[in-house]
Amino acid sequence: MDAWDTIGVIAEVIGWVGLALGLASLGLVLLIRIADGRWLPTDAVIADEADGSVVRWFAEGEFHTRRLSASERQHVEDLDEEKAFYREREPEHLRLHEPPAGRRILRLLGVVFLGLALVAGVVGIVAMFVG
Repeated sequence: MDAWDTIGVIAEVIGWVGLALGLASLGLVLLIRIADGRWLPTDAVIADEADGSVVRWFAEGEFHTRRLSASERQHVEDLDEEKAFYREREPEHLRLHEPPAGRRILRLLGVVFLGLALVAGVVGIVAMFVG
């Protein structure tokens, strides 16, 4: 077994591991997407009323309103307009903060692992023809 055969075997192992981890990561992203849905950005308006604060936003062709809890109101700046995110399937659900970055991180890891598998596959093919 010469050096090119060794490189080919190592590249094949790295390729299979990268493919498995990449597909698992992207599968997990898909499951999270199915369960949580897609969150789209919108501008929300905060209004202080006599019986508490409310937030209003426009999504999917309709205006929506909901009450803010005391803890949410503390985290909202005193500006009238606030960046918010609503659920695409259920536009009456609103977040005043960005959705967690876990989905983006898992998607990036999946793409990196699949790219690693692709590079390892190319190296393995080159090693097969050279060696």
